[in-house]
Amino acid sequence: MSKTIVIAALCLMLAAGAAGTQLPGGAPLVPGAPAPQEPKPGVEPERPEPAEQGFSIRLEADPRLQAPVRTLVAPWKQTFTLTFAEAMDRASVEAALRKNAEPSGTQPGMAPDSEPVRVKLAYRWQSDRKLQLEVEVLSGKPGPYPVYGYHVDTNGARTAAGGELRGQPVFETVLQYPASVWKVPVGGGTVVRTGELAEPYAFQGLQAGSRYVLATKTEGYCHCDAPFPKLYSLYELEKGIMTDVSFKLMASYQGAGDLYADPRGFFFGADAAGAAAGELPGGTEAKRITIEGYVHGSGWSSDGTKVLLAVSAAKEQMKDLDLVIFDTVKMTSERLSGVLKGGVERSQVSDDVNMPVTFRDDGSEVRMALRDAETFAEIPYRFSWSTGKVTQWDPPMKEAYSSDYTETDDGRYRLYQNGEVYTREGTLKFQLPLQSSLSFWLAGSHRAVLQEYVETGSGDPVTFHYELKTYDADTNGISGAFAKLSGQSSLLGTDARGESVYVVSAAAPEPWK
Repeated sequence: MSKTIVIAALCLMLAAGAAGTQLPGGAPLVPGAPAPQEPKPGVEPERPEPAEQGFSIRLEADPRLQAPVRTLVAPWKQTFTLTFAEAMDRASVEAALRKNAEPSGTQPGMAPDSEPVRVKLAYRWQSDRKLQLEVEVLSGKPGPYPVYGYHVDTNGARTAAGGELRGQPVFETVLQYPASVWKVPVGGGTVVRTGELAEPYAFQGLQAGSRYVLATKTEGYCHCDAPFPKLYSLYELEKGIMTDVSFKLMASYQGAGDLYADPRGFFFGADAAGAAAGELPGGTEAKRITIEGYVHGSGWSSDGTKVLLAVSAAKEQMKDLDLVIFDTVKMTSERLSGVLKGGVERSQVSDDVNMPVTFRDDGSEVRMALRDAETFAEIPYRFSWSTGKVTQWDPPMKEAYSSDYTETDDGRYRLYQNGEVYTREGTLKFQLPLQSSLSFWLAGSHRAVLQEYVETGSGDPVTFHYELKTYDADTNGISGAFAKLSGQSSLLGTDARGESVYVVSAAAPEPWK
């Protein structure tokens, strides 16, 4: 990877640094996993059905993943369960798996000098229709970035009756080392691993103060911006517990006006209520919300008693929305019709994807924004709890793409998405140094976490790491580094006391003395 590419990637990461629902701190989302055919730009591929009823290939580490799929898996020993529609010739199945396991030639997206994948297979037959296949990667393991791996492919095998398997779905792997979650003290001290992930995940933050983050895997992979179907999980930061679920979790809800709002900071559709009760840790205390129309985004109030929703009459109506305030204590709602003028934001990488409307509540007012349909300029709004009215407002910085910000607990300082810090009155306080990003305010203070990119060598690829520092808004000063992170690290959040930062990284962060 060239120095230019690394710098470009850093710029994209920094641009996402202070985003609301995406993880701040330049969190590099793990790429998704590709479908066997190249997807059309902006179109989410449909998952093909197995070619023959009763045939399946599942990954034991996460049985939600099944063929046909190309997805990220850890490069260590994996077990797959293969179920056949009829009795099989065992020797021919093993021969087909051996023949198809190591793709010949350079796969799409592989560097020309990449080491080819080599694997060792072990077979444990449960019956003539069921096989547990153990795969061990001998060579072709990933470095810092994912690499295309082995295939679990039975095509060419014979049934016990003499027929040949053709057109059966294939499980294609993309190898990537999973990360661990680390708790890094801001004041220096021992770094603690709070969770070791068994498989690669991407993360998405929830509302400020939540003990949880959302984790996802994708059911496709390619070196492109195409969206793929996702699998969802809930990760508890302090305890390091990952809970996989069978339904979609959302930080900001999009869908029909029948949903559940969980006080831990996430949402899901009413059709998942039964699964949620049995799969979420501790069950669920979610409150059901039923309103007319289609919801384009949602968020909790800062006191956890109300949910705010941007709503239209139908999914196709993406402009001039209603604001609904739902009281989860009284189970009542108030609807302010048509007060959110403008359109729902569209994805910058996919024409068919709409971004959810997000809400930020500071206790006195709630901020949200839509877009001008022609110029795409932001139209920022705020809802006042005291007056019950929605008004437009003017952010202090000009020509910024987003007016979204996070603020200190006392509201004195505001960190905007472009990395600038302003006072509550709108005075510019701080602008980021080059190759740095500000992400989280530390609870009970006027300090924020600063992540600085540091090159450590030239050549191709460029070697680099991150240094974690703190910015003090009172003094406008930056501290010395308190930790060093590998280049493939990202920040998940801070603890409730503002004493530590949660980091996701395959390599352990190094505390500075």
